[in-house]
Amino acid sequence: MNRIGHRIAISICLCITYSCDKDDSLMFARELIQETSIPDTTTIYFKPNEDPVGLNPKKEEVFYTKFSQYADLSFKHQSAAVYDDYVFFVERCRMSVCLYDLSRKAIVYTATFKPAGSISIYHCNQSTFGTERYDPSDPFPLLYVSQRAKSGKRCFVEVLRIHPKYNEDQTAIVSFKLELIQEIYFPTMTRDNSLGNVNCVIDARKGAMYTYSRNNRSADGNYLQCKISRFEIPDIKQQQVVLEDSDIESSFMIDISAENMQGACIVDDLLYIAQGYPSTKYIYLNVVNLQQERLVKRYDLLGSGVDWEPEGCFYYDGSIMLSHTNGISRIEAK
Repeated sequence: MNRIGHRIAISICLCITYSCDKDDSLMFARELIQETSIPDTTTIYFKPNEDPVGLNPKKEEVFYTKFSQYADLSFKHQSAAVYDDYVFFVERCRMSVCLYDLSRKAIVYTATFKPAGSISIYHCNQSTFGTERYDPSDPFPLLYVSQRAKSGKRCFVEVLRIHPKYNEDQTAIVSFKLELIQEIYFPTMTRDNSLGNVNCVIDARKGAMYTYSRNNRSADGNYLQCKISRFEIPDIKQQQVVLEDSDIESSFMIDISAENMQGACIVDDLLYIAQGYPSTKYIYLNVVNLQQERLVKRYDLLGSGVDWEPEGCFYYDGSIMLSHTNGISRIEAK
């Protein structure tokens, strides 16, 4: 098979063993619902300046952009991760998973399932593909899905293996399931570590795991900043990993409020973080240089006319894309 992307109409099954806490294990078996029609998709392309290095914008300085609607996507989601020509849109606590073909600009499959128990409170704010395959023959690397913690508990990441099933001649995927391989628990938030509402993003080129987070205590000045932290990617042979402050390899603050952070991705040592939504009166695309450990650009999307909430941020075909509830839109720097 030349690429993952041979397509036929399929039904999807999702089987996941999930653990909220160490003593809480839930089993799910849900039938995925095939879309009866394939709508047009919306894709956001963003082309950053060739050399943002050396820029040192003031805290209030922003750059405006121009953008255009590329396609429509009527699928509600809170995160997006891309590999090859496929993007996986994930809804709150994995209530729905949408497989989308970027090359054909069309929804391929949509899966829905009803969460059980307390899992329904979790907010899946960010997802990203890792660097490793659980088995060398797997067509997809492991998928890292960030989950927001309950009040006073650790934020965590689910590491999922994607099992596709092919038709008889091995030319098309006919079904797949997701297997929970690992849970990664981040350090409990303190005033010192500023690890509140942790989101995980993988740097596939460098083989590192970064988080962007905030301090949840408004009395602390760090609440007005965003903290970027680097961790080693845990060995996938460990089913449960509990990280502590001592596992932080490096960290730094950027001088922006860390409220309402959305999806993110890393491209060539630049961390792109979408932020905000219309009712907050701000929507930004923040660009952080991980080598220089500083914010190098901040694009004002709301000021450029964007009126939707950015959810997923990912790189595809030479461009940064932002997905939202109405689709994916193309953004180009002026």
